[in-house]
Amino acid sequence: MHEYSLANNLIEILREQKKEKKAKKILKVELDFGKLSGAEPFLFEEAFEILKKETEFKETELKINIIEPEIKCLKCGKIFNALSFPFLCPFCENFGGEIIKGDKIFIKSLVIENF
Repeated sequence: MHEYSLANNLIEILREQKKEKKAKKILKVELDFGKLSGAEPFLFEEAFEILKKETEFKETELKINIIEPEIKCLKCGKIFNALSFPFLCPFCENFGGEIIKGDKIFIKSLVIENF
């Protein structure tokens, strides 16, 4: 389960942000979580909830926005959704495409409390 590793990385990022922004607390972190990121959001959330208990982020709320994947067809250039490989364009039936959205995990926002 690499979700624990990802959640641990998030905690490290929160520490860096807390220090950089000279925040008293990080109240909330909001993530955009791509469906093709290779991680399961519910496992990630569970890992974060377990790991944060041993940190200064015990009270930090985690919000996860699930991002649907968008694929750009390499033949016709149209955008479509797909959840599994190989990608099949529903417009021209070409296999393959470029993932333009939904394959990453981003921090969308942080809500902090200053001193």
